[in-house]
Amino acid sequence: MALAQCPSCRKRVSSKATECPHCQFVFAGQSEQDLEREFIRIQQEKRDKLVSRSMLALLIAIAGFVYLFLQQPMPETWQYNVAVGVLVAGLLWFVVNRVQLLFVKRKR
Repeated sequence: MALAQCPSCRKRVSSKATECPHCQFVFAGQSEQDLEREFIRIQQEKRDKLVSRSMLALLIAIAGFVYLFLQQPMPETWQYNVAVGVLVAGLLWFVVNRVQLLFVKRKR
């Protein structure tokens, strides 16, 4: 009995197993090419989701900046604090998503 990598989660599983005990990916009856195609498809879906989330985060940050720029609320007001909070949260979320995207791309 040899150990193989699951194409979905990349953890070690038995080569005789019919599904991954970690992520429940079913690989019984599939050839190596089918497993590799499935892995590529799963990785592409992960990348697409991360890119979508990072664009949403960037739009949120831009919305906070535009509000600050156009409305110019007085410092120490709740409007100013909310706008700065939205701007910072959007930028942080964007950076986190981009770092996650780098790690997903490296797994190839």
